[in-house]
Amino acid sequence: MLTLAVSTSSGQFALAIGEDNQVLFDSSDHLGYERELDDALSEGLKYCQRAIHEIARIIVDIGPGGTSRVRTGIAFVNGLAYSLDLPVYTASSMELAGIDAGSKFDGLPVVNSIKSIKGNAYIGLYHQNMLTIKYGTVQEVMPPLVSNISKFVVTGFHRAAIMDLPALKDKVIIDSEMSFGNAKILIEKSDLFLKNEHIFPSFVQPITEKTLIHHE
Repeated sequence: MLTLAVSTSSGQFALAIGEDNQVLFDSSDHLGYERELDDALSEGLKYCQRAIHEIARIIVDIGPGGTSRVRTGIAFVNGLAYSLDLPVYTASSMELAGIDAGSKFDGLPVVNSIKSIKGNAYIGLYHQNMLTIKYGTVQEVMPPLVSNISKFVVTGFHRAAIMDLPALKDKVIIDSEMSFGNAKILIEKSDLFLKNEHIFPSFVQPITEKTLIHHE
């Protein structure tokens, strides 16, 4: 049975279809980024020569990210899951970045940042399959977030700002040169996300400043 994965927070939608933790189709590779999700799903199923009723579970990245796009992607997933009577499993965009970068840098802790309004940011620390997300300015959030960590990797929008913080001058900080994690992670590491299950009438909600407290 198939797993459908949808990434909403990288600025463009990405959709992947897989089976047994193997990616069969990735819209980013086959279609590029300028495709809507319903079109990408149809093309993906056609490419895999599979039918929509073969989808057994859906995993979606719920942000943080661009608010409008994240909400649009989540609405698509909620509607699809309801129509197919399927559970939805959730992951944060910061988990994707953490898993992706961590696999490339020997499992080091990964700090991911996403730009928000009024000089604020979402900043996440991912290590040993655990994610902590904070909201605020880089200067306020970073020192306490990594106080017990001597070496870590940075991904996301504020990589340079984090590396230049005087308060972190005693840390070893590695620039991953990554802005976002790859949607394929949702397929390849799907077992990590199965604890976060939503079944109607419980709909998936995006991570925003207001809902963040529920994800810490």
